[in-house]
Amino acid sequence: METPGESLGVGLKPGDAHYRAYVGPPEDYDLIAAMTFNLLTTLGLRQRHSLLDVGCGSLRIGRLLIPYLNRGKYFGVEPNEWLVKEGIKQELGEALLEIKRPTFFFSDSPETIAQTKVSFDFALAQSIFSHCGLDLIKNWLSAISRSLAEDGALVATFLPGDQDSPAKGWVYPECVNYRPATLRDAAAEAGLRFELLDWKHPRQTWALFAAPKFDSGWFKNRPLTWNAGLEKALAKNKAGNVAPAAPAASGDLSHAEGHVYDQDGLRSIHNHEFMDDPAFRKAYERGVRAAGDDYRWHWRVHIGLWAAVCAARLEGDFIECGVNRGFLSSAIMDYLNWDSLGKHFYLLDTFRGLDERFVSPADRASGAVEKNQKSLGSGFYVQGIEKVRANFSQWKNVSLIEGSIPETLPQIRAKKIAYLHLDMNCSMPEIAAIQFLWERLVPGAFVLLDDYAYYGYLSQKIAMDQFAQEKGITILSLPTGQGFLVKPVNG
Repeated sequence: METPGESLGVGLKPGDAHYRAYVGPPEDYDLIAAMTFNLLTTLGLRQRHSLLDVGCGSLRIGRLLIPYLNRGKYFGVEPNEWLVKEGIKQELGEALLEIKRPTFFFSDSPETIAQTKVSFDFALAQSIFSHCGLDLIKNWLSAISRSLAEDGALVATFLPGDQDSPAKGWVYPECVNYRPATLRDAAAEAGLRFELLDWKHPRQTWALFAAPKFDSGWFKNRPLTWNAGLEKALAKNKAGNVAPAAPAASGDLSHAEGHVYDQDGLRSIHNHEFMDDPAFRKAYERGVRAAGDDYRWHWRVHIGLWAAVCAARLEGDFIECGVNRGFLSSAIMDYLNWDSLGKHFYLLDTFRGLDERFVSPADRASGAVEKNQKSLGSGFYVQGIEKVRANFSQWKNVSLIEGSIPETLPQIRAKKIAYLHLDMNCSMPEIAAIQFLWERLVPGAFVLLDDYAYYGYLSQKIAMDQFAQEKGITILSLPTGQGFLVKPVNG
C-alpha cells in the first residue's frame, strides 16, 4: 500500500519522475506555493488580474492561483504536458478546471506568449531563470515585456553569483548563477525595471522586472510586507472612490494631511483634500467615463485642472496633442463648464496609437514601439475616432483632428493659444508641436507635458530640455511625472 509520504513524493530527489519531485524538493512543495502566492498578492495581484505562469509545471502555485483568479485569467506555459495533467488530477480537479477555465500552452518557446493575445498584469517565473542560459532569459524577458500591461510586472527568482554562467538554453536539474547587474542590463534591454525584492526564499532570490508604470515606490524605504501591501491597497481603494458626493463636513476630510496618497508612481502623506472637492470629483468622473476606466490619475488630473483654470483667464484657445479617449480633456471641459467660455478646444491624435514614421531612434531604444503595441493590444489606446467623437459631442467649439503630428498641425486655426497639453509618448511629434505652436502661445500661456518626468520616457525629457534651453526657459519637473512651463512675457 502506498504511504501518504510516497503519494506526495517525500524522499525523492528534485528532477525525479514524480509530479511533485520533478519541479523541486517535494518537502517544499507547499512552502514554495504559499510563499509565492503571498508575494504576488502583497505586490497587488487581485482576482480581476490576468497572470502568466512561466513553467507552471504540476501547478504548485497554479493550484492556488487558478481558484483565486477570475475565470479565464490564468495562463500557464509548460513544455511537459504530463506535469500539468498530473497537477490537475492530483491537486486541482476537473470540476475546478471547468469552472475557472485556465489556459495552458505546452511549449518551451518564449514566443508562445504571443499566442495568448493578452496583456498580462502579472507574470511569474519561479525557479525558471535559475535553470536558464542568459540567452534564454533574454528571450523570455523580451517576450514577456511585449505582453505586459504598462503597469504590469514579472516576478521571478534567480541564484545570485559573483560570475555569470556561460550556459545556454535550458539547464535542468542543474542550476546557474548570475550577477544582479547582468539581469538588470537584460531587463533594461527588454524595457523593464529590475529590482531585488526583500522576500525570503529557501534557496533563491526574488526579483521584480517591472513595466514603466508599475508602482514599487511604496516599499522603497520600508519592508515589503503584507501589512504594508494592505495599507497601500486600502489607500488605493479609498482614493479610487470618485463617485459624486456631498461636500465633506468640516474636520471630516478623508484626504487631508497625513492620509497616504499612493498611486500612479507617487506616494505622499501631504494634504490632497482636492480629492474631496465635489467639483473635482465630478470632473474626474467625467474623465473616467470618457476613458472607460479609472487610471488612478487623481493628482495628475488635479494639476491639469489647475492649469486649465489659470489658462481660462487668458486670451486664447486650448489644444491637446495626444487625446486618446479624452480622459483629461473631458475632465477639463466639465470642470470649466466649457460652453460658457467662448473658447475653442483642438484635440489632435491618430486615434490609432503611435505613427512609427515619427518615432526617433532614442524613443525606439526606450521601447516606444513595444509600449505602443502593448497599449493597442490591451485596449488602452483607442482604435478609431467614432467613440471619441461621441464622447465630446456634448460640447460646442470642439475640433477633433485625426492623423499624425506634424502632418495635422496646419489644421489648427487658433491664432492665440492659452493652454497646450502634450501627451504623445514620443519625442518627435511633441517637439514638432511645441515648435509649430510656440509663436501663437500668448504670454503667460500654460504648457503641460504629460510624460516629461515619467519613468521610462527619458528620451522625451531630453528632447524637451533641449527645446527649453534654446528658448532660454526652464521646465518644472513634477512628482506626478509631468512637466510644466509658462511662456514668458518676452518669450
